[in-house]
Amino acid sequence: MKEKWNPIDKKKLGQILVERHIISPLRLQAALDRQKKQNGKARYLGQILLEMGIPQERINDALDAYGKRKPLGEILVDLGILTPDQLREALEKQEQLNRMGIRKPLGRLLLEMGYSNYETLLEALSRHFNMPMVVLKGFFPSPTLQKAVGQTFAQKNKIVVLENNYAKIRIALAEPDPFLMDQIRRAFPVGKAVEFCLANPFEMDYCLRQKFDPYAVSNYR
Repeated sequence: MKEKWNPIDKKKLGQILVERHIISPLRLQAALDRQKKQNGKARYLGQILLEMGIPQERINDALDAYGKRKPLGEILVDLGILTPDQLREALEKQEQLNRMGIRKPLGRLLLEMGYSNYETLLEALSRHFNMPMVVLKGFFPSPTLQKAVGQTFAQKNKIVVLENNYAKIRIALAEPDPFLMDQIRRAFPVGKAVEFCLANPFEMDYCLRQKFDPYAVSNYR
């Protein structure tokens, strides 16, 4: 049974980011203070740092390099969507399927078992990949923005460009595919920030079928 999370480094994410000079001790303290003030659902430090303007790629690189990325199932437990027993049951079922040669992602399995709905699964994926969620309902993609990645490439890979300027491009994806994200990053000059957001795949499909808005040339709205 998988999903037992054992970070390879016992240091906390904030300490790692300070030691790697990604953030200052003062910014870390500001983020921790903001985290304490959150009401309702707990929010992860990476989410808060991203909102504070720390580059997404640098946060995610640290999460991966030091084994700090929390598994999807444990995030759903944190959110109160799953109990530990339900997660254990789902992981055991996933392992049984694997032995039968059937590979099924945990998220899809949880949907089939009725332990999660699509919206809560998206929220958990957003936290796992440190990708803010965006709503594309009523949004018309701009041909000017889509050209930044290529309109054919965008249609094929379900991509909507939300914002593009000299310093940063902001892109919505229907699926958090690490290979695709790396491919997109490599297409832009070193030093240009690429920020990925997560969109509901159904909203993405509808959005990409809409007629392009020729006036939407700046920001996601």
